[in-house]
Amino acid sequence: MEMETDLTSKLPLREHIKNIRKVLRVIGDLDKSFFLHTGLKFMLDSIGVYAGLLLSAYILDRLAAGEEFWSIFLMAALTCLLLFGIQLGSGMLQNRLAVRWEIVYRRWDCLTEEKILQMDCAKIDDPQTRKMRERIWQDNNWGAGINSIRWYMECVMSSLFRLTGALVVGAPVFLHMIRGRSVTILLALLVMAAAVAAGSALGTLYEKHLQQFMMGKPETDEERIQYAGLTWGVVLGYDYNYRKGKDFRLYHGYSLLRYWTLEKELRRRPKVREASFNSGKSNFWGSFPSGIVECGAYLIVALLALGGTLTVGSVIRFAGCLRNIFSELSELAYKLPQLALGARRQASTLEFLNIADEMHKGKLPLEKRNDNLYRIQFRDVSFKYPNAEQYALRHFSMELKVGEKLAIVGMNGSGKTTMIKLLCRLYDPQEGEILLNGVDIRKFRHEEYSRLFSVVFQDYQLFSFPLGENVAVSGAYDEKRVKKCLEGAGMGARLAELKQGIHTYLHKDYEDGVEFSGGETQKVAIARSIYKTAPFVLLDEPTAALDPLAEYEIYKRFDEIVEDKTAIYISHRLSSCRFCDKIAVFHEGRLIQQGTHEELVKDQAGKYYEMWNAQAQYYVEA
Repeated sequence: MEMETDLTSKLPLREHIKNIRKVLRVIGDLDKSFFLHTGLKFMLDSIGVYAGLLLSAYILDRLAAGEEFWSIFLMAALTCLLLFGIQLGSGMLQNRLAVRWEIVYRRWDCLTEEKILQMDCAKIDDPQTRKMRERIWQDNNWGAGINSIRWYMECVMSSLFRLTGALVVGAPVFLHMIRGRSVTILLALLVMAAAVAAGSALGTLYEKHLQQFMMGKPETDEERIQYAGLTWGVVLGYDYNYRKGKDFRLYHGYSLLRYWTLEKELRRRPKVREASFNSGKSNFWGSFPSGIVECGAYLIVALLALGGTLTVGSVIRFAGCLRNIFSELSELAYKLPQLALGARRQASTLEFLNIADEMHKGKLPLEKRNDNLYRIQFRDVSFKYPNAEQYALRHFSMELKVGEKLAIVGMNGSGKTTMIKLLCRLYDPQEGEILLNGVDIRKFRHEEYSRLFSVVFQDYQLFSFPLGENVAVSGAYDEKRVKKCLEGAGMGARLAELKQGIHTYLHKDYEDGVEFSGGETQKVAIARSIYKTAPFVLLDEPTAALDPLAEYEIYKRFDEIVEDKTAIYISHRLSSCRFCDKIAVFHEGRLIQQGTHEELVKDQAGKYYEMWNAQAQYYVEA
């Protein structure tokens, strides 16, 4: 998975075309009629421009020929009516496109997040994936993201329609001029063409220098840090709030932030000044051809008019068409490279979206059992995380019996959480297999298999949604069930204090949102696991921040709630061990002991005896 890091390096023309086609294809998939409406809009705009030009030429020619006023007025009125209709249609399309693009933009912005939700966890953990996401952020931050594609694409489409219109409308005059074979006029055209080409080339050159500063590879360690995005927004969070800023306030981190942002930026001033000059030069030479075209077009028109070979109307038509031809060619010469660069910036997003999963996609439907008789076996399972040298779990074998209450204990880093991740199939083991009722879990449909488990991880997440939606993880839910689950998790009293009840928004992202305490958020997370009604319920140290006695009370209440479900309690403390049917002791990635509390505490040479004696003081009263 190689990722391009220097967007200023040369690419073959076919690669630029391929990038543009890929991006436009994705936009077309997001809104299949967007390009059709865009093309129609600019076609109407082009017709309006040349209809007005033709009307002006017609009026002048008819007046010069002495035609009656009412005949001219009728044609002018009809043309004005046509122009009104064109303007009305173009305006309606413009408004419609603005709304459609807003939807496209939001959907495009969600593509990477949707990809992450569906991506293998092993791929998410891959450092290369993280680098790619950073690159996506940088590419979109510098180049206005997918919006730049729309802007430049519209400029290109507008120029193409106007160029076509100029060639069609001005064709009779151009043919007349060619037949005249005026050396002076042909020389003037050549000078204009050369000026347009030179100005466009210089404008593109200075634009490239500017992009090398903005998008090029950092050369020094300081520049690498600068490009890494270690700035106010990244450190404190783009959605700045007290949770993300309190440490910097309390530890007076302003000087540290200033060092990495303002002071670093001051050191880059010479390069910033150079980039500013390049920007000015790019704009000057980009505008230079327009001035040449204006002067040249009217010079040629004057020569033709002096020669008496054209009518007044033809002179007007020719001047407008000639000016538009050269100005639109100049616009295309400037905007096409910009479109190519914009598409190249989005290549990182497209590459990210094309990351292939490696986990096996099973197709076997899961047997639905009302009795929840699901038996799971680990057979000699070994696993290590991506790019890790040491195994997190080694030669692990265990059977989970239906309705069993299992406590998994061990020190931090002993493999407890890894075992749960493998059980839920967030990862696949490198060695061994995990069986469900005798069938390898990789053969089952992943979505159906995951419904078997209700998990509360230590790093659980509550969202800035209403409380009820946080519990049900859905917009449509059974309000009575939600309340019952919250009461069962010990949140009944707190729920009664909330004016809006389960419709109360969490966190201060909303004006009427509330912040729960650490213990309260843990109870909400436990209520969420109860609401799911899965046959396997897993608690992976969600109460690690609580004191041992508070943890014991929560585990005891939870044990009463789960009733006959298979429950697994994970902790480096021993709160759940007294009421569990079996205890599994992990140490350094291996299962070293199994048994009941009474059996394990008798083994004075065992790890469990050591842990129990170190913590027993907390549970004597319990």
